[in-house]
Amino acid sequence: MSTATFHYEQRRLENDLVALEIFEPSVHAAPFVEMIKAHPDMFTYIPFPTINDEADFMRLYEGISSSPGDCLFAVIDKVASPGEVGVNGKFAGVVSLIGTNKDDAVTEMGVIIFPAFQRTHVATNAIGLLLLWTLDPPSAGGLGLRRVAWRAHAENAASRRTALRIGFEFEGIARWDRVFPRGKVALSAEALRIKNGTQEEQPGRHTAVFSIVWDEWDEKRPQVVALMGRR
Repeated sequence: MSTATFHYEQRRLENDLVALEIFEPSVHAAPFVEMIKAHPDMFTYIPFPTINDEADFMRLYEGISSSPGDCLFAVIDKVASPGEVGVNGKFAGVVSLIGTNKDDAVTEMGVIIFPAFQRTHVATNAIGLLLLWTLDPPSAGGLGLRRVAWRAHAENAASRRTALRIGFEFEGIARWDRVFPRGKVALSAEALRIKNGTQEEQPGRHTAVFSIVWDEWDEKRPQVVALMGRR
């Protein structure tokens, strides 16, 4: 990824358990596409486009890498033993920052953890590393942002539980927040068709909105760090 396009200098983030590497297509794209094809259920609640091959993925990646508001990391499990799923047995998923606005000092976090690494230390540490980087002040090596958002399909109970466990505050439900691909968990598009007169409009979703903000970070930070230390 060209780090010059992101609002901030993207860098490797890590602790003893997990590393967030800058996503490198030549290393990470092929195993990521394999995982997408093997586990399409990972995207039941995520508005992810259809990916049939690396070419499809690279079209998506080019949009991410060219946006100053977005950046993508590969999640590497430093505890995983050889022979497990992924690059060198350790490629455990991806995390991203989405819609980062430097003027307002806000961003949104996105997380996809592969099935073999779910319900382990991986997600907590990947999320924690992103929170430390985004919310810690520059004097402590962070970006000093004011707000990190977490958005989940309103019916995605697992994602909502994760957000609350990490320390995100529930803000409410954004109703009919976005369109959602056919064949996934979505609200009917019929009312939308009636409204705008089209026949090809996609179904939609309600979105549960969570956040952690800067004036509560000093209180929440020790809790996040403590969670990251558990296995």
